[in-house]
Amino acid sequence: MLTDLSAFAWRVAVATTIAVIVCLLLRRPVRAWLGAPAAYAVWSCVPLAIVAAAVPGPPAATAALSMPLLRALPQPHGTPVLAPGWESALGIAWLVGAVAMAGWLWWWQSHFVRSLGPLRAQGNAVWSAGHDRGLPASLGVWRPRIVVPADFATRYSGVERQLIVAHERLHLRRGDLQANLFAAVLLCLGWCNPLVHLAWRAFRLDQELACDAGVLARHPRLRRRYADAMLKTHFGSAGAATVCHWTTPHALVQRIAALRALAPHGRTAGAALRQWNTPLVMLLALLASAAAWAAIPTRAPAVTHAGSTPRPPVDYATLTPPRYPKDAMDARLEGSVELKIRMDASGVPQQIVILRSQPAGVFDAAVLAAARQWRLVPDKVHGRPVPTTVRVPVQFALDPPDEVAVPPGTDAPAAAGAQPARCAASACAAKKG
Repeated sequence: MLTDLSAFAWRVAVATTIAVIVCLLLRRPVRAWLGAPAAYAVWSCVPLAIVAAAVPGPPAATAALSMPLLRALPQPHGTPVLAPGWESALGIAWLVGAVAMAGWLWWWQSHFVRSLGPLRAQGNAVWSAGHDRGLPASLGVWRPRIVVPADFATRYSGVERQLIVAHERLHLRRGDLQANLFAAVLLCLGWCNPLVHLAWRAFRLDQELACDAGVLARHPRLRRRYADAMLKTHFGSAGAATVCHWTTPHALVQRIAALRALAPHGRTAGAALRQWNTPLVMLLALLASAAAWAAIPTRAPAVTHAGSTPRPPVDYATLTPPRYPKDAMDARLEGSVELKIRMDASGVPQQIVILRSQPAGVFDAAVLAAARQWRLVPDKVHGRPVPTTVRVPVQFALDPPDEVAVPPGTDAPAAAGAQPARCAASACAAKKG
């Protein structure tokens, strides 16, 4: 189960990294060509890539192979017990970092909300704060609110207040607060990936630029007033992870420069076509994710391949049976473990899953430690080795069982004569991916 989960996490991490690289490379050209809203829509590639990596792909063909029973060897005196692999230590380090990042973001958010002081309702989901650090802003994933500084009515003119509120309402209408929460979760999970941190800042900037473009599309003649409202904002704290801020110091210059590129457009045919840029980008991202999903088959029904070459799925010259755990031997415990191993075309195990364990958890570590070192023999289709999945039963017995044990170094012909494990043909199926 742990190995299966690790393979899943690795697959999702690789897909996320590739999607982030694509977004970072495309955001500027798409913004220059199709506009800021389309550049913001490019980031939809990230959740779509995660879904494509997480959902099992379409089925592939399989072939049936028999598997002899493998018997564990007693633990010799003086043999050290294997410590947990580096994969476990790496997983623990990643988990600690993810929890630490989540705790820091939570403290950051809580500190920002507390720094606003008491909030007073102004009507129409607009609230006035006692302090103006990082305001105006939209906050609250579950109860979204627009929070403005206490001197909002005196600092900004009537037109500027209208533009600011329109900007924040557009954030709420598009679900940007929920998108920020999702991005914060990815930031916690990918805390050790520098590309994720770079993407976090780029995503937030593209979000604000898209909102600016949306407001000025409705008020094309008010670019100067819009820029004045940005310059009047008092810079304070950096805000919080899931908050949509009116402006921040590091993004102000880029947003002001982007306003200059937003030339007023009348209701021309070109302006009418521009509204389809964002849906077009999202459709292309969806089609690309669907193509990537279809290219990775993962599951299959049990079908016998006519062109396959039957052969033992284990190379006994390189397979070492698991060692009998000392604690289980002292307690006179016996049992069995059934593994499902997915190997590549060279016979190297890529994914190991425990299907059945009796007694539960007693022999799992010993079997997994041995299985990671195995080199198996993949099935062949039309004379070429293909990725294969095979089920391997392993017996832990203190007295010789009725089945023939297969110690290391046993010749393959002798191994082939061993009594097969008691399982149906479908339970001993090997799958080519």
